[in-house]
Amino acid sequence: MVRGSAEFGEVRDWQLRFRLDRWWDERPRALVCMANPSHADAERNDPTIRNLLRLSRPLPIGGFTVVNVEPFITSVPADLAEWRRRAVATRPRDYKMIQGKNLRLIRELSATAAVRIVAWGQLVRGKAHAPHLLGALSLDFNEALHAFALTKNGCPKHPLARGRHRIAESGELVLWRHPSLN
Repeated sequence: MVRGSAEFGEVRDWQLRFRLDRWWDERPRALVCMANPSHADAERNDPTIRNLLRLSRPLPIGGFTVVNVEPFITSVPADLAEWRRRAVATRPRDYKMIQGKNLRLIRELSATAAVRIVAWGQLVRGKAHAPHLLGALSLDFNEALHAFALTKNGCPKHPLARGRHRIAESGELVLWRHPSLN
């Protein structure tokens, strides 16, 4: 049986999810970082979480914790970009506070993770806070980052990659390095 939990927040009118957990036994969990949360909660899975369960069960872990580059809840990438643009332009203090909380949580969870997996597709390239995010995920570049698979451009594939880009259930991860670190 898969169990679950989630941590939500709200800053004014912004609906946020800071973490989502799924576990099936007591072995250590993976930390999975994606771009932004969709509509899964403590009990309900969305398509991304269903695929993450499919990809994670063959791994030697007891579950996973999902965090996101941005905690703003939306299933539409264009809405995420618009939210970020508006947040930075009109409410920079709130945005900075949310990012600080998010990065602290990512660093804290990374410290106890069995493995750190990035799965954000091409949505994180060129983000201003990418160095801070990578530092938090890798514990200041002391821990390796992995992916389920990579795109031809070297980006970590998202669990919902479809068609010929679909991620196979291999039970193996690939090492991932951000291009700026090479």
